[in-house]
Amino acid sequence: MDRFHLDRRHVLIGAALACVPGRASAQGGERDHTIKLDVPRLSEDPAGVPVSVSVDHPMEPDHHIRSIEVTLASDPVPYKGTFLFTPANGRASVAFKMRSGAGGVVRAVAECTKHGKFTGTREIRVTEGGCAMPPDGSPKDKPRNVQIRLPDSVRRGQTVEARVRVEHFTETGLAFRGGKYVREAPEFYLKDMLVFIDDQKVSEFRMSSAVSPNPIIRFPLRITKAGTLRVVFVNSEGHRAEGTLPLKV
Repeated sequence: MDRFHLDRRHVLIGAALACVPGRASAQGGERDHTIKLDVPRLSEDPAGVPVSVSVDHPMEPDHHIRSIEVTLASDPVPYKGTFLFTPANGRASVAFKMRSGAGGVVRAVAECTKHGKFTGTREIRVTEGGCAMPPDGSPKDKPRNVQIRLPDSVRRGQTVEARVRVEHFTETGLAFRGGKYVREAPEFYLKDMLVFIDDQKVSEFRMSSAVSPNPIIRFPLRITKAGTLRVVFVNSEGHRAEGTLPLKV
């Protein structure tokens, strides 16, 4: 058996183990850290693969999940994004759609403020081409039309799911030619999503050109007081757009 088949066998075994509860690895000796990573086993839309990742973990000032990073090493754009949390999130989770060029093993790495990093993985198959650039003529506009949604009824102290959408074109700059990806243009994408309640920064999502165009991003928010929820997007050329929503409790 050649090395390719041996390596593939090890990857598949590792992915299968990572889908078993309690198999996420932890540095620091705490073995009950488990990442819940949801991606489809087979995606027919490689430009919009749904990803949902969460950790059931305390979110206290001295003990919480600081970040979750998502990557897919076999893709032409392997880095999918990092979500940075604070206790004001109330829960560690994020959901978005990503591009995938070839599929493989999606890896989520979470970092606990007390116990370091731990990992969960899941295998996905996709149709090739999700990381290729779209047809010529796609507009390189500034981000616009930021829309924020929360549940209709919100109680003080409740952790709710926020849903944010922004209009923005994304370009990896890659084209699929002769069975491989080649760079034909610069990347153009949303670089950051910043979340504030009044002047307090709650969280940040650091993205790449692998995040799907016109993204809808879902994340948790702990409502402790009335105020203004503000979400700011910044693209790779430094252009900004923001949306606001009053918090009534």
